[in-house]
Amino acid sequence: MSILNRPSDGLYSILLTLVTALFREKPVSRDNLIRIYGPPPSQDYEKRQNLIRGTLNRWIALGLFVEDDNNVRLAIDPNKGESVESFLMRLPAICRQLAWSRGNPLWPDSDKVTEEDLGVTADLCRGLSWCLCQDIYTLPTAWDDINPLIARQVVPGRAILQNDTRWQGLKDWARFLGFAVESRAGIFFDPTVAVRTELAQFMKFGTLIPADEFVLQLASRLPVLDSGSYRVEVEQALRPETWSAPPKGYLSTALSFALRRLQIQNSLDLRILADANTKLTLTRQGGRTWDSFTHVMLKDELS
Repeated sequence: MSILNRPSDGLYSILLTLVTALFREKPVSRDNLIRIYGPPPSQDYEKRQNLIRGTLNRWIALGLFVEDDNNVRLAIDPNKGESVESFLMRLPAICRQLAWSRGNPLWPDSDKVTEEDLGVTADLCRGLSWCLCQDIYTLPTAWDDINPLIARQVVPGRAILQNDTRWQGLKDWARFLGFAVESRAGIFFDPTVAVRTELAQFMKFGTLIPADEFVLQLASRLPVLDSGSYRVEVEQALRPETWSAPPKGYLSTALSFALRRLQIQNSLDLRILADANTKLTLTRQGGRTWDSFTHVMLKDELS
């Protein structure tokens, strides 16, 4: 199954509750975890219990939790002296890395391979890659508009999302994982939070990085963004007559929006150096452009 299938595989709000419980009391038996941190009995009690079980099972499979002799614990140790609040702040980045490691292959490679045989985050990786390669300013928010757009763009045999349930799940997890925000018009696929979180993992404060190297380093950590492995695979499944990649040397509207925000926030310095080999350009609404840059520098100490 998939974490996008909310009725059987749970919700990120439940995941936060389970992580908090296991951070404070470790380990906890499966039965006690479900009973103690579940809701009080009500007409929705069994439904809620199933959601807790589904979330727990899915994230055991993904490697966030470990179950030994019916006792459950976190598979990732907190830092020395770390508070639960700090650990929860890091949780989206931890979950992203677990999701990327379990997302391949994105599609069945033969008639004998079904959706059930794919990585448990395959449709998350497909859905995020597809949304982030669209024009984020005009991307619809309702499934009745998303579904026909996918049908027009994607070649036969390369489905992105199966139904409205998965679309609702994608929107929820995109927000939690730092790839989207809620706006007045609905969800807006802005990956600023995910990008900002990863910068300190490969950039040193005050050191310039060539623009093309910066994008590749970011793509290695966030493979649903420009040049990322999942992103490239999804783009290869799109019809050129109904979807156009940005021109060579131009970034997608999603990554451009994130870098522009980080530039305005004074977190990143986007520079042009005269002797540089590669120049990239930020794309904005309506095909217009923001700045071009040849190098990137981290301007503040990010944690």
